[in-house]
Amino acid sequence: MNSPPRFSLPAPLEGRALALLLAIYLLVGVVGHPPWRGDDLTYLGPIHWMMTHGEWLLPQIAGQPFYDYPPLYYWTGALLGKALGWALPLHDAARLASPLFAGLALYWTGLTARRLSGPHVFAPTILLGMGSLGLVVHAHETQPMLALLAGCALCYAGLARINQHPWPGALEAGLGIGMAGLSAGLPGLGLTLPILFLAPLICPICRHPRTLAALLAALGLGLSLVFCWVAALGVFYPEQQLIWWHRELQDNLPHLTHLLHPSKLLALLGWFAWPVWPIAGWTVWQQRRKLNTPGLLIPLSASVLALFLVATTGSVRPASTLPILPPLVLLAAYGVGSLRRGAANAFDWFGLVTFTVFTLVIWAGWSALYFGWPPGLGRQLLKLAPHFSRQLQPGTVALGAGLSLAILILPSLTRRSPARASTNWALGATLLWCLAVCLWQPWFAHTKNYQSIAQALAEKIAQGPSGCVAETGLGDTQKAGLAYFSGIMTKEFTKDTDCHLILVYGSGSNTQIVAGGWDMIWERRLGGGRRSETFRLYRRD
Repeated sequence: MNSPPRFSLPAPLEGRALALLLAIYLLVGVVGHPPWRGDDLTYLGPIHWMMTHGEWLLPQIAGQPFYDYPPLYYWTGALLGKALGWALPLHDAARLASPLFAGLALYWTGLTARRLSGPHVFAPTILLGMGSLGLVVHAHETQPMLALLAGCALCYAGLARINQHPWPGALEAGLGIGMAGLSAGLPGLGLTLPILFLAPLICPICRHPRTLAALLAALGLGLSLVFCWVAALGVFYPEQQLIWWHRELQDNLPHLTHLLHPSKLLALLGWFAWPVWPIAGWTVWQQRRKLNTPGLLIPLSASVLALFLVATTGSVRPASTLPILPPLVLLAAYGVGSLRRGAANAFDWFGLVTFTVFTLVIWAGWSALYFGWPPGLGRQLLKLAPHFSRQLQPGTVALGAGLSLAILILPSLTRRSPARASTNWALGATLLWCLAVCLWQPWFAHTKNYQSIAQALAEKIAQGPSGCVAETGLGDTQKAGLAYFSGIMTKEFTKDTDCHLILVYGSGSNTQIVAGGWDMIWERRLGGGRRSETFRLYRRD
């Protein structure tokens, strides 16, 4: 008697199944919540200014120039805000730029892998990218670095095509360079342009005159796209253009700070690029005698550039580490099929253990939040948000239980193949993110939301006296939040200010107290403990 057929998932997921999983991964948690403090709210600031004031060339937050990134991501967010404003609030519509660029980055990375190594690595490349721990949170927040990832991935895809089809490949590579430059400025150019120069020096088949001409065309197209914006900025905002150049050069000069104290950098890279960096390292070692072939030259050169920039420029923060993911994913996808059976099984088993542990951690935190158990964690969460409303929603609990069962069961139903581990990592990351959104979004909406503070502050300011509001201590995130939620614009506080009101911001115990002719008339606190934030409004006596 034949046994009944057993349900199983293909490995790797392809076609509609891959598209469905990718859509769930990218879209869950993007809309339906206010902008969170941090990057999500900070980078909404320039989009809001473009929408409300029509100034599209120079990114600004509450009327003050903002030099962190060029405007490509902000343009996209503002256009989505205009297109979807009838259905979604601005912050939700603009945030859709993140899954758009993240999806393009994953697709173009997979396209690069297919052109370099064959069609069998297209789906595993996308799945490995989805399973990377460092991408999942940033893909769902307002994050300009995602536009840089998409530009770099398009550049790699064009370079992978340039030998067989020089001019279409040059067009793609040039557009990718332009996207990278318009997304991140000099770092974007630094991640893409050197590969154009390295390719003909290292790869013999890239020295054909036709290929060299296409590489020069890609270089010209990419630089011209960036130059158009810089030139327009110089025409309409000449002083700001000079400041922008100065900031770009100053912020991106190589330094040895991270290398002299490498522990923080190594700890960040260790988890952020997991699980792709061990497989990428295995690929380089196994193929060490073939590193000058295009299939390895492009991702290896891009990985070295990205690691160099992350290690020698800027600050050590997760978002700054995003550029290392596409090239490492390409290297990992190249070698994942050649893993020995024991290593492949260990990779798969470790993924199952990892997501099981994370699932238990999410539920333990949820239990501490709503029931006070474990008691130590419950007291800590109560201290961070003493006014959080602990109202259980049975539907949410049931959905979370179903997602947890899926995290535990679905990986065991995946068919055995060399791509099984990459499929299970993508499944685990997607389901775990859905579980976190399901159980923890009310908490994040409460602890990372400036809306109530901004509205209360606006009501107090409206009581008079009329005039400007000076500020001290406010960062870009707070300025963006006050402008977005209540339209509050502030000026920098000086001793000679003519403003009758001054807003003072501080975190933890670092809140400044203003004396000498100023009376405090309003105070609000967000959160508790070392991460508490305090807003105080003073009026001239």
